[in-house]
Formats: sequence, structure tokens, C-alpha cells
Amino acid sequence: MAEVAVALVVRQSIRESYERLCAHETGLRMGEDPESVHQARVATRRLRSDLRTFEPFVDEHWAADLAADLRWIGSELGDLRDIEVLRDRLRAHSAWLPAAEAEAARRVVRRLDADREAARFDLLSMLAQPRWTHVRDKLADAAGLPPFTDDAFAPASKALRKVVRARWKKVGRAVRRAGDKPTDDALHRIRVRAKRCRYAAEACESVYGKRARRLARSMAEVQDVLGEHHDAVVASAWLAKTAHECSPTEAYAIGMLAQIEHGCATTARAEFRALWKRVDTERVRGWL
Repeated sequence: MAEVAVALVVRQSIRESYERLCAHETGLRMGEDPESVHQARVATRRLRSDLRTFEPFVDEHWAADLAADLRWIGSELGDLRDIEVLRDRLRAHSAWLPAAEAEAARRVVRRLDADREAARFDLLSMLAQPRWTHVRDKLADAAGLPPFTDDAFAPASKALRKVVRARWKKVGRAVRRAGDKPTDDALHRIRVRAKRCRYAAEACESVYGKRARRLARSMAEVQDVLGEHHDAVVASAWLAKTAHECSPTEAYAIGMLAQIEHGCATTARAEFRALWKRVDTERVRGWL
């Protein structure tokens, strides 16, 4: 059986993300299901990651132009999604408080509803712009036949190993640079690199099978733990900023929320240290 070319792997990965984005466009417009925003954002992030991962195999100028469009879309989706995640997180944690403090905390958290509506308005404005239709058309073309370089027609099993290895090395380098007492920003950088490594491994599953799946699962675990840490840090920052605008009763309640978020961040840090020892092994990375 003939060896699969890199081009087929790249095209399939782009097509899957494009189809995911299209599948959730109606949900974006309706605004009733936060999952539509999440899935559309994932699709956009995967596409941007693929353009970086598969950089040697697609036309440079085409990729740079499409990446700029995807940053535009991702910014609007990200603004809305971040607000929804923060609001839902703080709502859930408010329920952990005693009744009086829980009600005070919920009053404060309701301020995020107005922020969400403003972000929804901006997203709908984006979807109404001709640029959105233009980008969708470009993505449709890319899902069919991206502008490949000559290198894209090399055997995938040989050519793609090095791009996945490069993604893995960036994760390891970020962990080493972070040191034993990583800053919040350092942990966030590790998370971003783990996510890109995961996307690269998932895109190559058809070529490397269970080895790529194992790496992807490991990076997903890192991403989840550090995602919890990042969400806790973001929530803590919002609570600290908002405390100055609250009544004493509300400030006391959100101070209790801030303690919860601090505990979540601390737990996530400890979980990451233990997790990385299980991930950075020959079993996970030995095939690269």
C-alpha cells in the first residue's frame, strides 16, 4: 500500500476544523448554547495551530494572511468565551459559600451578564461583516485544496515526526525554563505549548496511531490542569479589581470567593508537578 503523503494529513486536519466551525455558526448567531462559542473557538485555535505546525508544507504568504483572519475571529470568540467561563465558574463557587455570602457574591457576579451581552453584540457584528464571509470562503477552499509546497508530497511517516517532535520540545523547554517555582505566566506558556503539541499529535494520529494518541492524551491532561490554574488566576484578578466597587458585605463575600480561587490555583500547581513526572517519559515521547 502506498505511503500517505503529508498533504493528505494537512488537508484532513484543516477540513475537520473548518467543518466544526461551520457546524456551530448557527449556534453563534442564536446565542443560546455556550458550547457553540467554545467549539467555534477550538476550531479557530486548531486552525491557527495547524498553520504553525505545518508551516513547511503550505504557502507562506497564504498561511500568514489566513492566520491574521483567524486571529480576528479568535479575538471576538475569545472575549465572549472568557466572560462566560469566568461567570459560570464564579456562579458555581458562590454556591459553596454560606447563604448570605452566596447571595452577595451572586449579586456581584451578575455584573458579568452585562459584559457578556456587550461581547455578544461584538460577535454578532463580526458575523455580519463581509470579511467573515470572505474568511469562510477561504477556509472552504483550504479544506478542499490548500496551497501546498513541494515538501507536502513527501511521505507523512517520515516528514511529520519532526514537526511533532518540535512541538514536544517546546513544551519541555518551557517547563525547564519555568523552574521549580514557576510564575503564573510561565505556567500559562506551558499550557499554550501543550495545547499546540496536542493538536499536532491529534492531527497525526492517522499516521502514528496509538503513539500519537498517547502523546495527545498526555498533553490534554497538562492542558486541563493548567487550564484550571489559569481560570483560577483570572478569576482572582477579576475579584480583586471588582472588590473596590462593592459594598462591604459584597466585598467580604467575594473575598471568600478569592480564597477559593487561590486554593484552586495552589492545587493545580501541585497536580501539574506530579503530572509532568508521569508525562515526561520514554513511553510518551520515546517515538519522537
